Amino acid sequence: MAHNTTRLYHHGINLGGWLAQYDFTGSHPLTPQQRDEHFLSFIREEDIQRIHDWGFDHVRVPIDGRSLLAADATLPAQVIAALDRCLDWCASRGMAVIFDLHDFEGNEYGQMQRPIPLLTDSRIQWRFLRFWRWFATRFRDYPGEMLMFELFNEISDATAYSWRLLYKQAVRVIRSVDNDRMILIGSNHQNSVNYLNQLDLLDDSHVMYTFHYYDPQVFTHQKAHFSEELRDFGQTITYPGDISAFGEYLRAHPQWLSKHSLTADETRNDRALMERLLADAADFVEYSGQRLYCGEYGVIDTAPPEETVKWLADFWQISDSMGFGRALWNYKALDFGLVDASGTIVHPQLVQALSTNS
Repeated sequence: MAHNTTRLYHHGINLGGWLAQYDFTGSHPLTPQQRDEHFLSFIREEDIQRIHDWGFDHVRVPIDGRSLLAADATLPAQVIAALDRCLDWCASRGMAVIFDLHDFEGNEYGQMQRPIPLLTDSRIQWRFLRFWRWFATRFRDYPGEMLMFELFNEISDATAYSWRLLYKQAVRVIRSVDNDRMILIGSNHQNSVNYLNQLDLLDDSHVMYTFHYYDPQVFTHQKAHFSEELRDFGQTITYPGDISAFGEYLRAHPQWLSKHSLTADETRNDRALMERLLADAADFVEYSGQRLYCGEYGVIDTAPPEETVKWLADFWQISDSMGFGRALWNYKALDFGLVDASGTIVHPQLVQALSTNS
């Protein structure tokens, strides 16, 4: 099993914008009719074929549990049909799939100052666990190593222990109906690599652990329209390159220091920095003996493509040396896509780099 999951979940890509964050891919908000058409058309079999041809061995599929779940904590038929199609398309190509619960009622993204309702409200937690019982039952006949469930995307737990309690409950719920399903558990503080050592490890050979990597954000999110401080800073950052000016900016705008505390004092964006920032991942693998996975990494489309290619090449080499799999963010649109909303390749240099890497 360990050999198979290592092979299957080595080099993947996210299908963000399909069943989560879909309001950011076209006119928004979408009408119910537009949403249903989006579920049918945004990802088609030809997209999975293209992803396979580029050398990816799996896809990660974010699902918006906040907007899509019915009162009984089930997903609508259109979404289940989309998931079934994705599984069929991937299975015919020998590709694995991760279903990622990307959002849920009571979640407050990035809220580390006070406990969020998802982790404190018993009614919301009941819905969360009910969803996972239903979802696990619905897909329990699909081969265990070919489909993984990611319990939640980028949790924020100010208490430092509530998430650990909830994910243990969720695993027990899933195991009550499916003993062989692969399950992915993320670290606190939005899947921070620095919080891997706070995870309670489970005695379950079908569990893996995950983090996300976008550091330093002054490079990976440079000029991001959705980030006030990076939009205001507005400088083009290279790789390798000097990032000392961003530290000066942060000291002049201290309200952003805590958000970028990990790299606020760094002056050089290069492989040595990447290795230092990923040292906690290496330690986790070495000392825990557990399998590790990076569910998201990538660089925004406002970065120079030639710089992105160099950053990705270093990340791939380091992740291979450390032995963890990964999934690039993102296949289509959402400011990180290899293709735009119409499916046209917008980053040919990145696509060529992917072919070389695979």
